[in-house]
Amino acid sequence: MFYIQLKDRRWNKPKSPVTKAVPTCKPSEVEAINQKSFKFALSKTTEYIRNTQQACYLEFRLFS
Repeated sequence: MFYIQLKDRRWNKPKSPVTKAVPTCKPSEVEAINQKSFKFALSKTTEYIRNTQQACYLEFRLFS
């Protein structure tokens, strides 16, 4: 029910022409940005996993 209400309805929207914009950055800049984003995401994921493992360990010790 909710899926029908929230679904993006493409059938009543005009289709946009398929044209790609010319990149304004040099490829090396884009690669540097992607690498920086990847490193940030990896560090945040690692931090989240460590925090989750620590919380599970402490809860196990607390409730056992």
